Amino acid sequence: MGSVFDATEQAIASAEHLTAMDEGALEALRTLARKIDDDDALRAAYLRYRLDRGEDESKMKPLQLDNVSIPTYLKFCESLGLTPAGRDKLKEKKPEAAGGKLSKLRSVPKPAS
Repeated sequence: MGSVFDATEQAIASAEHLTAMDEGALEALRTLARKIDDDDALRAAYLRYRLDRGEDESKMKPLQLDNVSIPTYLKFCESLGLTPAGRDKLKEKKPEAAGGKLSKLRSVPKPAS
């Protein structure tokens, strides 16, 4: 199984729609990816430490689960268009015609009096 960080970097590299304006959100996403990867490693190291000290695994209280990082990571991915649902949302957004909505309203003919 590969790392979340490596998969995140691959997704970012292949996303053509991301710009420099997305860099802050991308750094937050990278931080979350590292945290998710590190969490598994820390849990394994903690378990090894306790077992090496001769503690009975059945009596160990497990570390508290991080139930926030992965959902937050997925929300970041979606908002950046790095998931199928996120890409669909990007396709739904259609650029405004030249002049925007105000120009469209002004171009509507006035009713005859």
